[in-house]
Amino acid sequence: MIDPGRSASDLSLAWSYRKLAGYLPLGEVLEAGAVTAIVCGVPVGSFNMCIVTESPGAGDVEAALDWLAERELPYMAWVEETLAQPLRELLGSHGLVAEEWVNPGMVLPASTEPPPTPAGVAVLRVGRAEFERWRGLLVEGGLPTAFAEALFPPALADDPEVALFIGTLDGRPVGTSAAVRTGDVAGVYAVGTIPAARRRGVGEALTWATVAAARDWGCRTVTLQSSEMALPIYTRMGFRTVVSYLNFTG
Repeated sequence: MIDPGRSASDLSLAWSYRKLAGYLPLGEVLEAGAVTAIVCGVPVGSFNMCIVTESPGAGDVEAALDWLAERELPYMAWVEETLAQPLRELLGSHGLVAEEWVNPGMVLPASTEPPPTPAGVAVLRVGRAEFERWRGLLVEGGLPTAFAEALFPPALADDPEVALFIGTLDGRPVGTSAAVRTGDVAGVYAVGTIPAARRRGVGEALTWATVAAARDWGCRTVTLQSSEMALPIYTRMGFRTVVSYLNFTG
């Protein structure tokens, strides 16, 4: 039996990128049987992808990869770990090789109560008026300005299924997070702080803010895909790993 948390992780992963692509001028989506291919239209491989989270039919993955290749943009594949071995040769023929880090898909009940926010840290939900500040913090965190402007249009701030947050440290804006709703699941994205403010509890507070947004929406589950650096933090918060994904990149 498939863990319902895994289904939540798979659902949020595909839907959140589909939503983002829907806001972008060059965004496109292809459903190839059990495989979803998404193009956000920027030359960043992690925003043009083939997602495989259930057993694909014959030719599904190849059709998705061929479609992505026709866009002449860097792309990658997200593949649920248990499905990856039979696809390695095909993915390799398209120049894609598995990265060493296996991405954990993690879940937390939205009803989970947060701990007290660290001294000096505050989190604010922001709208259209503060959107440029939110996007600017992504740039301060290391995302090139051109990519930030191309990937995150102001209209996202008006979407009722998107919640954007800015974290402050001693009154200074230093970090971001976002929650994206898909039915009764909320996905956590864009969690980050500028280098000078890291290890002060800001990222954790920003993540708890997305959990609160999920609860306000009436969601049952919060899900995220963790980086290696953030895994200890999310584990301490109570997130549990329900599925693992291999990233194949060129």
